[in-house]
Amino acid sequence: MSAFAADPDDLSAPAISAPEQNIPIYTGTGAADSASQFHVDIDPLIATRAPNAYGVLADTDDEHVDAGYTLPLFSPVSIGYDTGINAFRQDQSIWDDDEATSEVTTALINKGSIMIQTGPQLKWTDYIQAQRSAADGQSGYSDATKYGTDAAWTPIKDVTTISIDASTQKTCNFDHSILDEDLCTTALDQKVPWVPFTLHTAGSITDDASPTIALDDKDTTVVNASLLWKMVPSTSLTTGVQRQDITIPASLQLANTDTYFTQVSVQAAQAVTFIMRAAHDQTNTTSAGQYLSTDSDVMLTFGVNWNLGDRFNAGAGVNYRVLQSQEPATAISTPPATFSLSAGGKF
Repeated sequence: MSAFAADPDDLSAPAISAPEQNIPIYTGTGAADSASQFHVDIDPLIATRAPNAYGVLADTDDEHVDAGYTLPLFSPVSIGYDTGINAFRQDQSIWDDDEATSEVTTALINKGSIMIQTGPQLKWTDYIQAQRSAADGQSGYSDATKYGTDAAWTPIKDVTTISIDASTQKTCNFDHSILDEDLCTTALDQKVPWVPFTLHTAGSITDDASPTIALDDKDTTVVNASLLWKMVPSTSLTTGVQRQDITIPASLQLANTDTYFTQVSVQAAQAVTFIMRAAHDQTNTTSAGQYLSTDSDVMLTFGVNWNLGDRFNAGAGVNYRVLQSQEPATAISTPPATFSLSAGGKF
């Protein structure tokens, strides 16, 4: 839940992640220091306590550290290189001090990029990223290679921004299966004339294909629209809707989720911001035209962000998912409550 350590009004990134899906709330990770060619980023350490698939409370910890540099070649072209480590630990039970049931996955990531920026209007980045992961209880490694392009165009500064991201990735998993993923995302941020509103619309298409396991083939489409209202400089209100469709061709299974959400962000002091949000999910699943299940629940969230100077940030949050109805009923009906802490820095 690293969104609690971010700017709640940043339009550049999606938001708080529910266990099942991403909900688009305005958050960000902070701006890089453009005057420095070298950087070290310590993403928020995300410590979460939540029920697992069996309704038992369990702990997870996720940390990512990245170091890199940007080398200007000539105006407007520069190249970059980043290397980072991501560590994810999950306990199968709460307060597992002796780590008897811990599972740790560690990934080494290397990324090279070339960037073209013509003033504030256009920024274009091509990159290649390689990742090798090792996990407890798994023999060998999981390798992934990703090629991608990110482009952003701002024809009118602070008014209109259009962005598009496209990538293709090949992953060789621990079990020697192969997964190919193609992803394309577009977004538009537009300030509405004469009124203090900003409209954010976005859409993405993901195609997962596996030549080894047909059941891993999946198509995902996400469309969302959000409206940000800056009522006063210290208070903003966000409301919106998201539609997500998932298709699994091998089993003719379809799942669609409609999410309606609203969020209030209040800056109580110069360094402290409170976030309160509510979201409603409605999910329907069918297979070969036959009904499988329907779920309806509400996610309630309260969080606080601290900006600890120019380099550091911290956050805390509580999420509570209230199950309204599910057919057929599940054997475990414990509403998942999640508590998270985070801290990060940029150098």
